[in-house]
Amino acid sequence: MFQRRFVFGLIFPLVFSAVSYASGDFGCGAPRGSILFRGYESCNSVPFLSPSNDSRLNLELLLIDSGKLKGTMIASPEYPAAPEFAWLQVPFDLESMQFQASTISATSQTSLGKSAANSNNYAEGEGSRCSHADDGLDAFKKAVSAAALPAEDAAILIASRTALAPGCNSTEKSDWKEPQGIHSAPGGEFAIYIAGANAFYAGDFPAALSSFKSLRNSGNPWLRETSRYMVGRTLINSAQRLAFGEWGALELSKVEKDNLKDAEAAFNSYLHDFPLGIYAASARGLLRRVYWLGGDQTRLAEAFDTAFADSEKGATNVTLLDLVQEADAKLLGSVEIDQIKSPQFLAIIDLMRMRSDGPQSGGPANASLTLADLEAQKDRFASNPVLYKYLLAAFHVYVDDRPEQALGLLPNLSGGAMGYFAFSQQTLRVLALEAGKQFDTERKLLLQMLPLAKQPFQSEQLQLALARLEERTGHVERVFAPESPIRDGAIRTILVEHSASAELLRQRIKDPKENASVVDAALYSLLYKELTGGKYQAFQADLALVTPHPSEFVTPFVATGESKGAEYRCPPLREVAAALQRMGSDAKSLNCVGELVRLNGVHYGQDVTPPETELGGSRSLFPGINYSRLDGYLKVIATTQAEDDARAYALFRAVQCFARSGNNQCGSQEIPPATRKQWFQTLHKEYPDSIWAKSLKYYW
Repeated sequence: MFQRRFVFGLIFPLVFSAVSYASGDFGCGAPRGSILFRGYESCNSVPFLSPSNDSRLNLELLLIDSGKLKGTMIASPEYPAAPEFAWLQVPFDLESMQFQASTISATSQTSLGKSAANSNNYAEGEGSRCSHADDGLDAFKKAVSAAALPAEDAAILIASRTALAPGCNSTEKSDWKEPQGIHSAPGGEFAIYIAGANAFYAGDFPAALSSFKSLRNSGNPWLRETSRYMVGRTLINSAQRLAFGEWGALELSKVEKDNLKDAEAAFNSYLHDFPLGIYAASARGLLRRVYWLGGDQTRLAEAFDTAFADSEKGATNVTLLDLVQEADAKLLGSVEIDQIKSPQFLAIIDLMRMRSDGPQSGGPANASLTLADLEAQKDRFASNPVLYKYLLAAFHVYVDDRPEQALGLLPNLSGGAMGYFAFSQQTLRVLALEAGKQFDTERKLLLQMLPLAKQPFQSEQLQLALARLEERTGHVERVFAPESPIRDGAIRTILVEHSASAELLRQRIKDPKENASVVDAALYSLLYKELTGGKYQAFQADLALVTPHPSEFVTPFVATGESKGAEYRCPPLREVAAALQRMGSDAKSLNCVGELVRLNGVHYGQDVTPPETELGGSRSLFPGINYSRLDGYLKVIATTQAEDDARAYALFRAVQCFARSGNNQCGSQEIPPATRKQWFQTLHKEYPDSIWAKSLKYYW
């Protein structure tokens, strides 16, 4: 995993859908310096409704705006990056986020006595017969105690229930025995319940169903209610017992339809008679499972809408974040668009269908959604026409490249803080103005939005968009002006790494109000580009900008002796630069520049230029060279009059660039093995007594 300065986001459930709509990353690299992505980008999530976002994030943004998902998305410095690594806060990695919730959905007690906030296995999980298998003992004890049974009967029943050990993960049969010696009629009913539970956990669904059905008219209220619920649970488990393959994939054709239909009737009957019952929330969750197993996406989407809408009324026994995960896995993974009537889910699906399979940014998308498809959905958005207009505008921005049409569908900026939907609308306006090359209007809008950006990540996104615009239009200096609203350290660091002029870098270094990490990046970038780019006089002059106690990344430029662990003796770099200023082909000095890079690495992005569409990717006002140590070695090798030790070392290092793997570790040059063999042979033939020839036994 890459080092990172910031770690973000919503704490999403840990079970992810394997389908392409959700994420299954094994780690993310550095965020990309853009907010416009046309393909799926879980590692580069943005805080507005975007086709590139994971469906879960888009759904959560809508829930935050509706007031259902309460809390704050936060950034956590749990895994800080190395100081020289500029890690943008936006875009962010979806799976490394946190959500600090003040309230995340009320919870109720589950049917087996466990707080639903701790598990959602009834609904989101596979709803297996072993869900909460060990959690019902306490509820059973309380029910027996409340029934005022004879003490002997109660002791036998509790001992029998305690001995019931579901062997759900074992092929061995349970050695549980039915309770003996029960004399009271109510005690006999509790014994029937235990027998039914044992059969249920053993997978003997006919026997379990017989036991539970026999208790539906029990005089004990706990047995009467619990048995009604367990009838539905038994039926749904019987219906799905052959439906999941070896890897857990659902095969709808193997669902037993009659049992599924009966399970639905049983849960609806239970909810009719016990609308506020102990298991009401669980029963509603299992009804969602019925619709999923039955392939009824229309009612499944409606059930999710109801669960989200009524979450604060205790209508669900899972957190809203769990419910989002369930919706993603059960509904959005393989959806039939014609079955979805819910505007909320239809919008999320439409955004996914706007994704491109081609380039991730730049140019119209190769989407699966057409304008005709979207126009045909208008009536389904009758209850939310503003959301429909947003989708049309997004289509014109992301798919058919008609920014003027998008602008005509979006409202102008109004005063006051922006929720995520209003922020999404204005972000689309920014993207449409960018596509239409209305840069002055775009800049004005971004500056107007920044004071209104109060929600997490909104300001960071706007700062990135504005910085990218200033860079693209040739006004990098505006980013660093005293009145600039762009204060994000990572954004400023990227621009000094790649875009700023030499004079602007010097200004950053001298500015006492500049962020210390930005000053370090500016000083390193200035000295590195000057030394590797042949600006030796400027390098010597700018060494005066180094403070008495430079950072560890700048220290090598001003070290007074050779670096610790160096194999090749070099003078201070000031002297190296002076020698190269006198004679640019000085072999020893060329080798010493290579030693700087070899021993200390390359920092602050000097070895990688971002793509043109991202921050730092525009034409630099102070271009460096794509420095390669191998280029320096090749110059020395070609200088036959070079000192023996210098040329021998260059041959040695050139071969070592390909050590073991055969891949070039010193640059991007493709060097055939025959050439590497020739270097090896030249070293041993012309400098056989050198320590470099004696220590080099192989070539690669």
